Amino acid sequence: MKTLNMNSYVRIKLTSYGIEVLHRKHEEIRAAYPFIGKFSPPKTDKDGYYKMQLWQVMNIFGQYMYDGNINLPFELDIQIDDASSNHKNWL
Repeated sequence: MKTLNMNSYVRIKLTSYGIEVLHRKHEEIRAAYPFIGKFSPPKTDKDGYYKMQLWQVMNIFGQYMYDGNINLPFELDIQIDDASSNHKNWL
């Protein structure tokens, strides 16, 4: 059995709504910490995937992931970054 750590990196394909969610989250944080600067769209790889830690995906997008939601923040297939899937790799 494989183990997936909450700190593992995953790759997701953001929708335009997902980018909007990231922008709103950034602006929330920026209101408290204006020195972080303006939002810029996330950089993706050549296949359109954005890489972030699993706990971040759950924290930022969890409230938007529910049955019946037709406006999802990212495509449902998530890729696990094999290099980070074993938590010993990031220690």
